[in-house]
Amino acid sequence: MTTQPPASDGENALDPAQMLALVEDQKRSVEGQLASFVPVIVTAWGIAWLVGFGCLWLIDGLAPAFALPLPLAVAIFVLLLMGAIAVSAVLGIRSGRGMRGSSAEAFAGIVYGCTWTIGSLAIVGFGAGLSFNGMSAELANIFYPIAFVLFAGIMYILSAALWRAVPMLILGVWTLIVAVAAPFFGMPTHYLVLALGGGLGFLALGVASFVYLRRLRARVTRRAAGHG
Repeated sequence: MTTQPPASDGENALDPAQMLALVEDQKRSVEGQLASFVPVIVTAWGIAWLVGFGCLWLIDGLAPAFALPLPLAVAIFVLLLMGAIAVSAVLGIRSGRGMRGSSAEAFAGIVYGCTWTIGSLAIVGFGAGLSFNGMSAELANIFYPIAFVLFAGIMYILSAALWRAVPMLILGVWTLIVAVAAPFFGMPTHYLVLALGGGLGFLALGVASFVYLRRLRARVTRRAAGHG
């Protein structure tokens, strides 16, 4: 007895090239969902750097018309920094929990999010130890911002590896370059270097990544409609 294979609907069948294109589009869609938080994180850090470090630079009255008292400038900087860290941590954790993949993917997202807080506390503790061993106030003004910036750059690169987000890789490398270069400008000009080099660069990358993800979603949607 011969069993006949089920008849297929010729009109709905896809040839191998179309199937491959559909699979690639679905893959890009998943990657786009994974990296959907990138523009938000980049923009949050751009604002924190531009405004926060700009306020610290204004403490010394280098722009007399806009000079800020020390407590106010530090408060603004800390609030913006903590806000950017919170955004990065929350979105990292949510991206891991939102995935329907393996538990390893969810675990990676949660660990990434929590590392922002743990690493920031470690920097504060390390700085306190250096001060206990004689680090001057002027050197501390260089150490703390640069240490946080270096840590952020490393975290950006890790996020690029975890979620295959090229904009985060660019952001991480640029962050490390700015962080290493800033101390050579001395106190307090290093604040201005961090504000302009980091803040404006991040905001530009945030806009670029938003436009890229929007185009990616539109392209995937069009192809999916064409195969529907």
